[in-house]
Amino acid sequence: MEMNVIDIFRKEDFSGSTVSIIYDAYSSAWQISLLLLRYGLENGYFGIVSNYTIPLNAFMRKAGTVGLNVIEALKNGEMAIIDLFGSRYLSREDIPNVFYLDKVEPETLNPKIERIYTTNLKEYLSEKPALRLIYTLDGASLMLGEDNTLKLLNQTLASRSIELPNSTLILAINQDVVSRRFVAWVASISDYVILARSRLDEDGPREFLYLITAPYEEFEPTAYSFRVTKDKGIEKLKVRKISP
Repeated sequence: MEMNVIDIFRKEDFSGSTVSIIYDAYSSAWQISLLLLRYGLENGYFGIVSNYTIPLNAFMRKAGTVGLNVIEALKNGEMAIIDLFGSRYLSREDIPNVFYLDKVEPETLNPKIERIYTTNLKEYLSEKPALRLIYTLDGASLMLGEDNTLKLLNQTLASRSIELPNSTLILAINQDVVSRRFVAWVASISDYVILARSRLDEDGPREFLYLITAPYEEFEPTAYSFRVTKDKGIEKLKVRKISP
């Protein structure tokens, strides 16, 4: 039976979890992180995107593939974007709830982001749990270096576990960009680990998802076929169980 990709998560274990979505260069699974962002906004979360990878307008177009209107969500106070890419490369736009840093340096990055959380976003976070998306973790590693990115990630996990214990963290990673060591470390600190594999053959592209880790006792690893459909929004990404 085919189902929505959101349904592979247990809703009662989603809040407070760290979710890693690991995919390859030709996979469509990068959309899953954006679909989870949309799901969070529709289910009472305040979304916070740390954008390391692409210009802001490009991120908005990608979010539009899962039916998420980023401009509307920003203006309505449903989400915020900390635009590290725009901060580093000086492509800045005057949009509500989009924040920039004066400099993007590993030594001062987390304190600067922390100030945004405790000042600009304080009221939002007092009313809703946060869904935090790092888009993307491989983009952060290219900007900051792999070792610095892992250190900053560990610091973030430690601080947010105390300050925002019910927040959910989504990590999107193109594994073809980073080292196996980097991917292994990220997988080890995640509650949910989803691995996507793509294959190109004569009949066209085929994709598979593997739910490798989940935070409940009766969990067993599961394989799915995965496809992008013509449906819109939450119904766009579908999976079909193929094992066990």
